[in-house]
Amino acid sequence: MTKYLIALFLGLCLSTAAIPALASGHGEPEPEVEDVPAEPEVSYYTINPDFTTNVATLNPREKPHYIRVKMSLMLSDSADTPIVTEMEPVIKDAVVSVLGAKDFSTVSSNSGREKIRAECREKIVAIMQDKIGRQVVDDVLFLNYMYQ
Repeated sequence: MTKYLIALFLGLCLSTAAIPALASGHGEPEPEVEDVPAEPEVSYYTINPDFTTNVATLNPREKPHYIRVKMSLMLSDSADTPIVTEMEPVIKDAVVSVLGAKDFSTVSSNSGREKIRAECREKIVAIMQDKIGRQVVDDVLFLNYMYQ
């Protein structure tokens, strides 16, 4: 009986030692894994604080008007976020220039708002193309748009 128990014990030890070896792939060749570049992931970069500036006044007797815009940039690749962070002061300057050059009638209309958004996008894309050498920003989104 003792020989039987020893044989059973050794059998169990050998079989449990073989299980991790099989589970880890020993004895079987591992399939080759090719390095596949990760797909770019779209992300959004919100510029803080909101843009607030006065708009152009055609008549000096007219009271001043202001515009406030909360803006987010749609990036084609989330890996480009540090680039946008670094370029944020230049982007802000360009947007304030676009907003400040518009008169109140343009700012206060829906079609004018869309034209301003498109102009901001074009300006930011041109800046990135000039400074980085490629398009980083796909679109400009107005999250909040107020005028007075």
